[in-house]
Amino acid sequence: MEIKFSPELLTILSYARDEAMRTGNYGIGADHLVLGLLRHRDNDACRALAACGIDADALKEAIDGHVFNERAVPWQDQALVRPTRGAAALLSAAAYEALKHGQTRILSSHFLLALVRADRPHAAQLLRGQGLDYDRLYALMREHRFVLPRQEQESTLPRVEDLLGQLGEQLTRLYGDAQAPTQFYS
Repeated sequence: MEIKFSPELLTILSYARDEAMRTGNYGIGADHLVLGLLRHRDNDACRALAACGIDADALKEAIDGHVFNERAVPWQDQALVRPTRGAAALLSAAAYEALKHGQTRILSSHFLLALVRADRPHAAQLLRGQGLDYDRLYALMREHRFVLPRQEQESTLPRVEDLLGQLGEQLTRLYGDAQAPTQFYS
C-alpha cells in the first residue's frame, strides 16, 4: 500500500516552507507546518480547531512569537530551506494516522491528530494547554466526519513494525520530491 500526501497537504507543505522563510528559519519545523495549516484555513483541521474553541489567529500569533527571527530567509536561499527531523517525524505520525483510518492519502485531519500526540512542537503544547488532547479531538473529528471511524478490529491493521520500513522509504521519496521546486513548491 502506497501512501501519499493529499493535494490539500501539499499546499500546506508549500505554505510551511514560506512560513519558515518568513520567520527566518532554514529548517521547516513542526511549528512551521502548523503555521502552513493555519494559513491554508480551508481544511478540516482548521474546522476542527474552531469547533474545539481554538482561536486560529491567537494560535498563529503564539507560534510566531516562538519561532520568529528578525531576518527572513532571502528568496534566493529557498533551495536551502528543508524539513527538519521533527517535521519529518510529525508527518510520519500523520501517515500512520491515515493508515490507521484505512486511508492512503494523508489529510490535514491526520496531521492534526498526529500533532496533538507529539511532545515537542510548541503548537502541540499550546493546544494541550487549551485542553485539546487526542481523545477529545478524535471524538470531535469523528462526530463531524473529518475522519473515518477507527477500525474496530486492530488485527486488520498492519503492525507498526511492518510499516516502518515501507513508510520510511515512502516518506524519504516524498521528501526528495518535495525538494524539487516544480513538485510541491512551485
